[in-house]
Amino acid sequence: MDAVSIALITISLLVGLILLGVHIAVSMCVVSVLAIWLATGKFEISISILSTTAYNAIKDYTFGVIPLFVLMGYLTNLSGASSEIFNAFNVLLRKIRGGLGMAVVGSNAVFACITGVSVASAAVFSKVALEPMTQLKYKKKFTLGTIAGSSVLGMLIPPSVLLIVYGMLASQSIGRLFMAGVIPGLVLSAVYCIGIYLMGRLMPSQVGGEVVKDARWTMDDLKTLVRPWSYIVLIAVSLGGIYLGWFTPVEAGAVGVLGAFLIALAKRQVTWAKLKDVLFETGYTSASILLLLIAAQMYSRAMSVSGILGVINNFINSLEIPPLGMIFVFIFVIILLGMILDSTSILLITVPLMLPYVTAGGFDLIWFGIIIVIAVEMGLLPPPFGLVIFAIKSSINDDTVRIEDLFSGAIPFVIMMFITLVILVFVPQLSTWLPSMMLK
Repeated sequence: MDAVSIALITISLLVGLILLGVHIAVSMCVVSVLAIWLATGKFEISISILSTTAYNAIKDYTFGVIPLFVLMGYLTNLSGASSEIFNAFNVLLRKIRGGLGMAVVGSNAVFACITGVSVASAAVFSKVALEPMTQLKYKKKFTLGTIAGSSVLGMLIPPSVLLIVYGMLASQSIGRLFMAGVIPGLVLSAVYCIGIYLMGRLMPSQVGGEVVKDARWTMDDLKTLVRPWSYIVLIAVSLGGIYLGWFTPVEAGAVGVLGAFLIALAKRQVTWAKLKDVLFETGYTSASILLLLIAAQMYSRAMSVSGILGVINNFINSLEIPPLGMIFVFIFVIILLGMILDSTSILLITVPLMLPYVTAGGFDLIWFGIIIVIAVEMGLLPPPFGLVIFAIKSSINDDTVRIEDLFSGAIPFVIMMFITLVILVFVPQLSTWLPSMMLK
């Protein structure tokens, strides 16, 4: 059977299985086996490739970075990191209109350096920030939109699970990808804060009551400011160690876990029951990601064996679209997929298909990874899927909050993400400068 027919059959089957609710990893493995079977005519070969891939796909030492950084995130959350960081930013920014919204952005940016999952950030900060912002007369639509929009920083600022997955798929250095996410994450945070400030000036009714500009800091305020110092040190040691060449990403993850455990222990938050829950959650999350990576490797091999990649590459090259224009086409496709699929699944399906063109076009794969991750995260906010939106809705006990209000509140932040994305596309140095300065 020719490659085009195989592509049509397998892609249609993959979409159908996903829409029926079959787990994405299972769907990709089934489709991969079928594609190789149709290409070779031998069922035994497809099963053999599946079995060898299941072992070879994740046997590398580098994959240890996934459970380690996931565990680090759960341990720091156990010790109350989100509340302490949010309260500190609130003290810093309370004299500015919209300051509490900016505090949500800032605390999400710092929290992103500890946990690499946007949905987790959204669930945590919907509990931490919703009540204080409501008490200061912030409109719920604006409040929830701010929480949803800023939570995506968790997948951009390192350690990011999506950057790890992309690095595995694109055979790129995890450490360099982590460093590449720092400046874009800060740029996105700055764009968010500017947007919140402008909304506060143009739509003051949305952004809280009067600001008390002459409020002086008390001793309690100073204590609140210095309370998160342990998390700042933890971030500086783990990520700074990668930049300076002291640690590999896996070693940095191990150091981060040890530091997070000691912090939780010092704050007397460690019990056998809580530790058991943290370890089980780490296992569930890590196993899910690793299973998806196995499926992705199988999918990539199937695409190669069947000749689908060559057909797609020839088709793209035949289009009269400039290379940078094609990058925007990829971004548009990924945003659309984000409305119906989760972020990891989107990377697993699209990256193997896009990489040959990106490589042939001479684009930097580190830069492309940052662009793709932001595009994927944009897809987590609009309807109908809106994974982050539904995570917030499920984590709050307020029947007056409608899902429509959550989606409309997130729209300004989707626009700000797109503005940031355009900036990063045309100024690639924002993504590539810091990795180029890393010590070997």
